[in-house]
This record gives sequence, structure tokens and C-alpha cells, in this order.
Amino acid sequence: MKGNEKQVLKIVIELKDAKRESIAQKIGISKEYASKICQNLVVDGYLDEINNGNFRLTLKGKKSISPIITTGPIPILKGGN
Repeated sequence: MKGNEKQVLKIVIELKDAKRESIAQKIGISKEYASKICQNLVVDGYLDEINNGNFRLTLKGKKSISPIITTGPIPILKGGN
């Protein structure tokens, strides 16, 4: 996933349901480029297009930008002596 795509996902999470215009304005890109990024994210399953121009994160999108939380013991690799 590219940097602009992650930015779009973070903006959509911030705005809940985001329009292309809002996304473009927040990132500082054209509406056309924002639209292209959003369509790619829809195809890849990270966003859902609710109606014409409004986007919402899918579960896959939420997981992709959430910090990874590990539970239990984490194995430690030891260097050779």
C-alpha cells in the first residue's frame, strides 16, 4: 500500500463517511487523483462506496491501519556467540 492510500484511509476513519472533495482538500491533491485512489482502494477491498462519492472503511481497511497488538510471550532471537 502506498503512502497516499494510507493517508486516505486515515482521513476516512477521521471523517467517518468521507467525500472525494474532503479527502482531496485534506491531503492537498486534486479531486480526480483522490477519486482514482479511492476507486483503487474500493477494488482492493479497503473502502466501500456508500453512494456516489462517499466512502467508508471496510473491516480490511480498519485492520490495515490499526496498530498491531500482540498478546502472550514474544520470542527473542539471540545472536550467535
